[in-house]
Amino acid sequence: MKKIYSLFAAMMITGAMFAQVNVTYMVDITNYLAAGNTLGANGIRIGGDFAATAGMNGGVAMAAWSPADPTCALTDMGGNVWMITVEYPSASIGMTQLYKFVNNDWGTNEGTDAANTIAVDGCGVDDGGGNINRTTLIPDADIMYLYCWDACYKCDGSDPIVLSVEEYNAITGLTVSPNPTMSNTNINFNLSEASDVTINVFNLMGQQMMTINNGTQAAGAHNVALDLSSLPAGNYVYHVVAGQSVTSGNVVKL
Repeated sequence: MKKIYSLFAAMMITGAMFAQVNVTYMVDITNYLAAGNTLGANGIRIGGDFAATAGMNGGVAMAAWSPADPTCALTDMGGNVWMITVEYPSASIGMTQLYKFVNNDWGTNEGTDAANTIAVDGCGVDDGGGNINRTTLIPDADIMYLYCWDACYKCDGSDPIVLSVEEYNAITGLTVSPNPTMSNTNINFNLSEASDVTINVFNLMGQQMMTINNGTQAAGAHNVALDLSSLPAGNYVYHVVAGQSVTSGNVVKL
């Protein structure tokens, strides 16, 4: 049975008081690379009408149809899987999100292969100008999708919906304290199974500022000290990666 990539995105700025729903878009490019395509230097991106749907990445408004913009960059999860979590306000629930995955920038995007496209699969629409875009309705609860590149399903042909974070995530009970912090903080979490653990810290432009590789950790409770003293004051997003599970959140450096 194939492992399912899972994550919980909690990337909103500290102090934000509005309700939101998180939609995680993941794409598996294994078959795309096997067909002879090359991954661009800027990795996998996403293009969509995110201004119309008020989509945000880490609390920052996403650019519309601009995959080169930092807010549209996906994170490399390993195993040829890339992901981004888009945060929507409650007012966007029920709206249609148009989007597509992009390798590096326009010209290397989905929907260009006449023999195998998202239009043929049935989850894409032609905008009348020959551009094929994916469509999804913004739900009223957090949801995660894992698609094969240029297809409406996972690469094994199964349903793209990952049912829930709680069911598949190896990381539970994560807390960060103190938060905000002047310098040092502690990340506490539980592992449901032995996993390689890495902690990455990003600024709100998506630039990686810090990496801590803890190697293989046993199942159970863990504490990792995070020293942010070298970083400028501001908001940061952390990813705690355990095997193929990721839990994300926001930490503030005073």
